[in-house]
Amino acid sequence: MISAESLVLFVLASVALGATPGPNVALIVGTSLKHGRRAGILTAMGVNVGLIAQLVLVAAGLTYVVEAFSRNFDLVRYAGAAYLLWLAILQWRSAGKGLDAPAPSAHAAFGRGLAVAFANPKTLLFHAAFLPQFVTDTAHPGPQIALLAAIFAAIALVGDVLWAVVADKARAALANRFTRIADRVSAGILLGGAAILLAAGRR
Repeated sequence: MISAESLVLFVLASVALGATPGPNVALIVGTSLKHGRRAGILTAMGVNVGLIAQLVLVAAGLTYVVEAFSRNFDLVRYAGAAYLLWLAILQWRSAGKGLDAPAPSAHAAFGRGLAVAFANPKTLLFHAAFLPQFVTDTAHPGPQIALLAAIFAAIALVGDVLWAVVADKARAALANRFTRIADRVSAGILLGGAAILLAAGRR
């Protein structure tokens, strides 16, 4: 059984991590700024399905998958950075077309989130190292890691949806006359997410 102290520390650490912008948040915020709350939340859902898949792999102890990501760390993150850069270019080129510009389909928004979640290998490696730090029963770590993974996934989902909602509020506040600015800010955020992936190291 996880101690109350370890659980509280884990929740606080998870909340802090969820509030820290990264490639996933950049995509969610950029999508909400450009296409609104629905697209942003669908993107967040895709991100979190990817996150849950990574957490399941860690909780299941599939170390060979983690090792595979580690061996191909640079290749995966470069691909993810290129994808975010491509989205940023599309966003920039469509700047000023109005708040009613066609939004991506539900499948496209969800798929973008899923793709970017898996394009950040550091997330999988991080969880493989992060979750065990809060396990108190090292003889039977499986159930505790599964519980911690579920808690982290719930916190991450709430945090990402909040990012989407806040970005949508900012989009609405800008109104049509500031749409070009909002679109270019959105493109800049996506570009920042690509830069974060490019700058990511193994440490």
